[in-house]
Amino acid sequence: MNSQSLLWRSLPYWLVLSGLALDFSGLVNPPVALSQSLTCDIGSLPLHPGNYKLRGSLYLKKDQFVEALDCFEIALRDPRGQKDPELWNNRGLALAGLKEYSEAIASYDMALKIKPGASFVDRVKPVVKQEDYYLWWFNRGTALVDLQRYQEALDSLDRSLKIRSDYGFVWFYRGLALFRLERYEEARRSYRRSVLLSPNTPYNLKFRPLFSIQDYVVYYGEAEAKSRLGRYKEAIRAFERGKSIRLSNPDMKFFQNNIDESSYESYIEGIRLMDRAEYAKAATIFDRIIATNPKYANAWDARADALTLLKSYPEAISSYDRVIALEPDDYASWYKKGNVLRKAKRDIEALQAYQKALDLSGGFAEAWHNRGLILYSQSKYDEAIAAYSRSLKANTLWGGVERIDTEYGIAVCQYATKRYRESSATVDQILKKQPNYQEALQLRKLLKKVL
Repeated sequence: MNSQSLLWRSLPYWLVLSGLALDFSGLVNPPVALSQSLTCDIGSLPLHPGNYKLRGSLYLKKDQFVEALDCFEIALRDPRGQKDPELWNNRGLALAGLKEYSEAIASYDMALKIKPGASFVDRVKPVVKQEDYYLWWFNRGTALVDLQRYQEALDSLDRSLKIRSDYGFVWFYRGLALFRLERYEEARRSYRRSVLLSPNTPYNLKFRPLFSIQDYVVYYGEAEAKSRLGRYKEAIRAFERGKSIRLSNPDMKFFQNNIDESSYESYIEGIRLMDRAEYAKAATIFDRIIATNPKYANAWDARADALTLLKSYPEAISSYDRVIALEPDDYASWYKKGNVLRKAKRDIEALQAYQKALDLSGGFAEAWHNRGLILYSQSKYDEAIAAYSRSLKANTLWGGVERIDTEYGIAVCQYATKRYRESSATVDQILKKQPNYQEALQLRKLLKKVL
């Protein structure tokens, strides 16, 4: 499948433009502008490279790549602009939008030469840190995919992941590169991880009218990810779409490590049983798979889910431990293990599991909320408030936790620490959104007695 320009279909520009700036050293002979007569209207604003950068970024968001490039070229004529790696990155994005991928890579390379510590040309603070490089390595990798230089692309994407391992789109493009290198098993695992980290994001490649072998690997990776997330209907749909493509290409053998196709089919049958709430039957199927494929992490994970729903908590925890031993970077199993440990009243271990899930995923609302519940039960109210606050700022990946419940958790902690006015203000916010929230109404009565 042609992956050309997938970035522009998949990513909103606020994502790809979100990199920060770094210090600059040793720039010589910057690339020559493609346009000889540059026109970038910044109105009555001062002729400062930061204003040209901002105008160019606006054009970039509108896919007006020629206009964006003109603005960035003018900004880069100024020595101050040449020291801003984000400006070089944005220039690369404009060039990639024009399908000038080699020039784009050269621009990303200029950004990557800049060292940490410098500020943006369009603002004073903050300065860029080492961890902010992940975006430029990612953009460089996508351009290399478009040039079909897949090993180089993989190298750039892996550099991005070493800095930030929780960005789903990097894993997705990594899957593209691995597939083209005929490393199919690794490709499927990369697709699975991309969906685990961005489960609510549609990957537009899958909805192209042209189907191919590539789609088969994408869909099977999605099926595994959605199974681990407990979204069984979505998992089954993805599997069926992949299978229909798979049947058209019977000579391609992708199942190379620890699992054969018949076992995979059995695994999906177990997922169908999970979707029908037949957990004991599903666990039996997963046990049979594990008996012949003891290193098949998907089966261990699904077995753990079934045992959790059957309230066999010690066995479930043991199964999650097997997943973690096989795939220590799987945040989902750490999170689910934390949930079971909390049910089993093993709070200290649950907190540790949640922290590991947060570290691996970059943070998500449900794990922070559940940490808050445990910390509240331990009378660590300030820590609980901090966890709940982080939950409100984080993305929801799993569902099952309502934001208003998190806000109520903050109100209760504020009340417990005798911060009554703050608690009252939080309760007012809750009741403004949901006037019949019973727990908040009860807390308001308590607050009236002390205020």
